[in-house]
Amino acid sequence: MATVAIRIELPPKGALETSGDGTNPTDDQTNEELQIRQEYIDRVAPVLGALLARPARRSGNVTEVQLLGTDVWSQMNHYLLLVTVDIGDPGIDLSALVPSGGEATVIGSYANLRQWPAESTDVAFHTIAAHKV
Repeated sequence: MATVAIRIELPPKGALETSGDGTNPTDDQTNEELQIRQEYIDRVAPVLGALLARPARRSGNVTEVQLLGTDVWSQMNHYLLLVTVDIGDPGIDLSALVPSGGEATVIGSYANLRQWPAESTDVAFHTIAAHKV
């Protein structure tokens, strides 16, 4: 399994994003940013959800999709999309993810080398134990 990382940059839309100053936002400003974010999520959810419903292919079969967003008020137009595939390119139409003036860039495909906390089973121990007679 590999994870394809895609950076999504939307054009600034809300007052905080266009000003770049989110240090002391008002309730109205934060509500505006949250509404803009929700509108984007609503727009791309069907596109991303459809990746999981595609019929099996030789490669690029999607098993998981994660959309991450920054938690800085003046930068809420920046996203990271993580798409887990069996192997190869997941075949995503990047133009379907961004409005005019936005940009989606494939950062690359990465395989999990190790994670913390450690997984519940120790793969190395089981591999060694299986080879002992």
